[in-house]
Amino acid sequence: MSLKDLLSLKINLPGRSRQDNFDDTEFRRIIEIKQVIKNEDTGDEEEVTRKAVKILTEGSSGRITLVPMKSLSLEEFSFPFSNNTKIRDALRLQVMPFSAAGELEIFPVTLAKTGRGANGLVWYVSPEELAIPSSHYDKANSGKIWPAPLPFISQLEDYDGSGVTMWIDEENVCSLLWQNNKPVLYRWRKLIDDTTEQKELAWYDNYCKSRELERGGNFVVYASGDDEVDEEFNEVISESVKICSWINDVNLSRSVLEGAKDLERIVKLLTRASSWLLVFGIIMLTAGLLRWYQLQNQIQEVRTRSENYYRQVFDPQHTGRIANPVSLARDKIASLTGNTQEGKPLENVLADLGDIFTDGQSLDVTLDVIRYNSEGIDCTGVAPDMTTVLNFRNAWETRARLAQVDNTQFVSGIGYRFDLRVRW
Repeated sequence: MSLKDLLSLKINLPGRSRQDNFDDTEFRRIIEIKQVIKNEDTGDEEEVTRKAVKILTEGSSGRITLVPMKSLSLEEFSFPFSNNTKIRDALRLQVMPFSAAGELEIFPVTLAKTGRGANGLVWYVSPEELAIPSSHYDKANSGKIWPAPLPFISQLEDYDGSGVTMWIDEENVCSLLWQNNKPVLYRWRKLIDDTTEQKELAWYDNYCKSRELERGGNFVVYASGDDEVDEEFNEVISESVKICSWINDVNLSRSVLEGAKDLERIVKLLTRASSWLLVFGIIMLTAGLLRWYQLQNQIQEVRTRSENYYRQVFDPQHTGRIANPVSLARDKIASLTGNTQEGKPLENVLADLGDIFTDGQSLDVTLDVIRYNSEGIDCTGVAPDMTTVLNFRNAWETRARLAQVDNTQFVSGIGYRFDLRVRW
C-alpha cells in the first residue's frame, strides 16, 4: 500500500479552528542513492551511498524535510526558569557525562511556561544527522527539518493521542510512541524484510505493557517508491499541528543550531562587556565618593577654623555653631572702626520689636540676647517650632533690608534655638 492510498481518507475535525495551514508547503523526504564511482588513486570502481532529497508535495510557502534519523532520542525537561539560553546550558550539563560516547546536538522545545519555570521536550541528535542535502535553488536557512514520524499525530485522535506513528521507506523504520498527544519514545531500526514492521509493533506492545502505558493505536506511513501524494498529505499535517501546536516550533537543522550558538556567543560577549562596565562604574563611583568625602572634610575644616577665629577674636562666650562667621566678623569690625552707615536709633529698633510682639499675639518667642549696632541687630532666642521662627523672621523682613535666620537647632525640652541677623 502506498502513501497516497493511506492518506486517501479526508480528515475533518469539527469544532476546531485552524491555527497553522500547510496546504501550500513543500514537503520532502531523504533517500539514499547508491552510485558506482571510480577511485582516482587506485582506478578501482567503488560503490558509495549518498543522500538526496525527494519532493513529496510542491508548494511555495515554506519547505519541510522529513528525515528518518538514526541517532535521534528525546526526553522531557522541567526547569525553574524559562530563558532559552539557560535551558540549553542546563541540558548540556545533563548530557555532559555521556559526551565521551560522541557529540550530541541539543534542540529544546518549550511546551508550557508556569510562572518563571518552563517544561518541554528536548531532542538529542548526532551532528552527522544534520548533513541534509539541498538543491541549488534553495535559499539559505529557508526550511525546517522534522523527524519523519512526527507530523502524523492527528491519525491517533480516536485513541486520545496515544499510540505509535511509524515511518517506513526503502531503508529505514522509525517510529514515535505517543501518550496523550505527547511523544515519549523514538526508535529507529534498519528495514530488513516484510516482518520488520510487525516486529516493531510487537515490541511496542511489550514495552507499553511493562511500563503500564496506554498502547493506543497505530498509524504507519509507507513512503518508499516514487508514488506521489495528494493534498490529503498536507491536510493530515495541518490537523496534527492544530492538535500539537508546538510541532511548528521543531526544527532540527544546522541553521537553528548555528543561530542558537551565535546568540549564546553574543550573550556571553555582552555579559563580559557589562561586567567590565560594572567594574569600571564601581571604580569611578568609589573614586567619586572618596573625592566627595575629601571635599566635605576640607569644607568642614574651613568652617571650623573660621568659627574658632571668630569666637577667639570677637565672642569667646558664644557656644554652638556659628553659621556665618565671616559676615559677623565684618559687622563687628565695621562697628568698632565706625565705618558704618547711619542706621536706626536704638529707640526705633525697640519700637519695631514691640510692634512685632504686639501684632503677633500668638508669637511665642523668647529672646535671650540682643546685640545692637548701627547696621542692625543680632538676636539669639528660642521658639517652640520652626513655623514660629519663620514668622518672627518674616515680621522683620517688612522693617529691614535683610532678615536671616542662622544656626537653627532643636534642643530637647526647650524647642528650636536660633540666631537672627537683621540689617537695615
